[in-house]
Amino acid sequence: MLDDRELVSIWHALPNDDFGTYVRLMILTGQRKGEIPHMEIAEDVAHIDGAHTKNSRSHSFPVGALTLLYFQPVTWQGWSKSKARLDEAAGVTGWTYHDLRRTFATNHARLGTPIHVIEKLLNHVSGTISGVAAVYNRYGYMDEMRQACDKYEKWLAATCS
Repeated sequence: MLDDRELVSIWHALPNDDFGTYVRLMILTGQRKGEIPHMEIAEDVAHIDGAHTKNSRSHSFPVGALTLLYFQPVTWQGWSKSKARLDEAAGVTGWTYHDLRRTFATNHARLGTPIHVIEKLLNHVSGTISGVAAVYNRYGYMDEMRQACDKYEKWLAATCS
């Protein structure tokens, strides 16, 4: 995962193009690289159809004002060359795109987001709520995810300012 200094360096080095938008959305939402181009947003809820998620389950989650500010449909090719340029511009090497997801989860935990809410944000299905609880508990935790997203975006904005 990235420490705060590395995250800030990467955030500030991101170009103002589709690649930069793509990476910002990964930082803001914690979603996988392959899921970002399939993300749609209506009002303040993002949705990724199950055909495009790792676990084949549709995923809906709230997004905050910062995500809405940067959101636009994106596709990108040339990942290796773009990342090499980003690494050089940011002065950060040795990280992967999936580290952004780990960083997202870790920072949410640091901010006090309960693990089951982090797992909902990440669309994890085998986690703290499993077995009988997973079968019978159909609550979506949308309000809890919304509070966590707002807190995370405020933290990210203050950290990267």
